[in-house]
Amino acid sequence: MSESKRENPKDRVLKAPLLNFAIDKEIERLKKESSWINGDRNAVTLQKDSNLRVVLITLHKGVTLHEHKVEGPITLFVLSGKINFIAGEEKVNAKSNGFIVLDKAISHDVEALEDSSFILTIIQPK
Repeated sequence: MSESKRENPKDRVLKAPLLNFAIDKEIERLKKESSWINGDRNAVTLQKDSNLRVVLITLHKGVTLHEHKVEGPITLFVLSGKINFIAGEEKVNAKSNGFIVLDKAISHDVEALEDSSFILTIIQPK
């Protein structure tokens, strides 16, 4: 598999009245980059402004994004693979088409049980 370089972040449009993505193509591109080939994950921010951030994330099987939290609420939509989402004492096993909503400022882990891709949406408090 050949490595591809990501376009310059300054060339990416992260905020506009309308943004459109072919998510399958974005995942394909992420999996050709060295962060995926040589590392344990890769991600790209699809949209970012003061109120909202949307990130496409790929994780290799066995990788855990250890306990972390953000100020606002989040959603996580699993596109492929299978993950454990752990928030406090609760554990959710989510696979393709699984959708998780988490209230603001709650610590959580995300563990990939298979190579997985998901869309993370973060609502930024004002």
